[in-house]
Amino acid sequence: MAQRVPRRPRRGKPAPVDRARRRAQQRRLQEHLHAEITGVVQATFQQALADEIRALLGRAKYARRATAPQRPAGACCSDCGQDWAPRFRRAGSYPRTLLTLRGAVALRVPRVSCVCGGQVPLEFASFGRYQRSWGDLEARARQLAGLCLALRDIQEVLVGESGQWLAPSTVNHWVHEAAALAAALRGEPFARVPPVVLLDGVWVKLMVPTGERYRDRRGRDRARVRRVKVPLLVAYGVDPATGARWLLDWERAPGEDEASWRGLLERLQARGLHAAAGLTLFVHDGSSGLEAAFGQVEFGPHVLRQRCIFHVLRTVREQVRGDRGMSREQRQARRRELLHEAATIWEPTDRGAVRRRYQTFCARWREREPAAVAALERGFEATLAYLEARARGREWGQAWAVEYLRTTSALERLNRAFRQKARQVGTFQAERGLTAAVVLVLFHRGRATPAAPADLWTEVLEAGLLAA
Repeated sequence: MAQRVPRRPRRGKPAPVDRARRRAQQRRLQEHLHAEITGVVQATFQQALADEIRALLGRAKYARRATAPQRPAGACCSDCGQDWAPRFRRAGSYPRTLLTLRGAVALRVPRVSCVCGGQVPLEFASFGRYQRSWGDLEARARQLAGLCLALRDIQEVLVGESGQWLAPSTVNHWVHEAAALAAALRGEPFARVPPVVLLDGVWVKLMVPTGERYRDRRGRDRARVRRVKVPLLVAYGVDPATGARWLLDWERAPGEDEASWRGLLERLQARGLHAAAGLTLFVHDGSSGLEAAFGQVEFGPHVLRQRCIFHVLRTVREQVRGDRGMSREQRQARRRELLHEAATIWEPTDRGAVRRRYQTFCARWREREPAAVAALERGFEATLAYLEARARGREWGQAWAVEYLRTTSALERLNRAFRQKARQVGTFQAERGLTAAVVLVLFHRGRATPAAPADLWTEVLEAGLLAA
């Protein structure tokens, strides 16, 4: 008979830790971590400053001046004007506070004097002479602005990370510094010309000067401004073979008229956009101003123009009337049925099949919805250029995806990001703020360059600002 094994005694679970006690312990740990991190940051900065002084003088601390190399130091005495390294010596330090993301760091900034008794003005590479906040804090502010946070929200995030409250004007200045990249993004010749260019506009609110002056309640002389809605005309490059997309240029214009579009098209042409460089197709919404501007700017022979199918369908949708006596739900069902069938017209990649579907659609709906069919007939021929563009791609041995040839949907997704930023801002107070917002959205969405950046978008943005 098998021997019975006794059951193991049940083990009790440990008593749960009180929530208030756990929170108090976490708070103590946070304070300890903050103090430790701040100490590491402070020691790192002090060592960096000491290394810069050592490189300047050419000798370690407490070493005699006679051991210094006989060379210029790269800095001049303010009295005698000499720059010879053996003439310089360490002359103590002065206190300074530097605000970083890890908190405010108290530093001792080294001084250097000359044997003549004069002081040697220094410019450190670790931070600027009058800089009170380090670059990581400024980069964080621009990153948050690119993520469409409001100015007050950025302040709250930064005070939570650094422990110091920053003035709105300071944060706003950091964000607006991104506008310096606009000239580099818009002025250089194109390094790569896309086969397909999408054109569209997005409207934003902007305060513009009226030319008048007035005095406010404090007696200060001010320029009178007014709020207007202005379009941001955007040109978006697409490689239909690889799916690469990037912004080519933009123009803040008074309207979507011929003159405004012509200014953007002429700048695109001057930067190298033409048929000889590989341009094949323009895709646009069919606005009258843009159509007129195309007649004024020459991009080379055989450049095609495609009317966006989505915009044509939207025009057709607006013309659906329905039968008399229809309820709202019945009219909406009619609209959905018509649009569903109309959208299938452009599914084939054969011109003959597309025309047959078009004729079938018109024959079926002409009596019930004559206005919608007439709207389709007016714009149908302009929607077939994608078939010719796709055939050219096959001649070059490339398979061009039709989703990049028929609509401006890829650009609409970028415009959605612009609209999100515009809603967060409300009304842009100046051109510089609008330009900075465009640059931040571009870098955040990765649409500032033809190739995807290998680094984080914030690193690419900061590198561009250093090079600007």
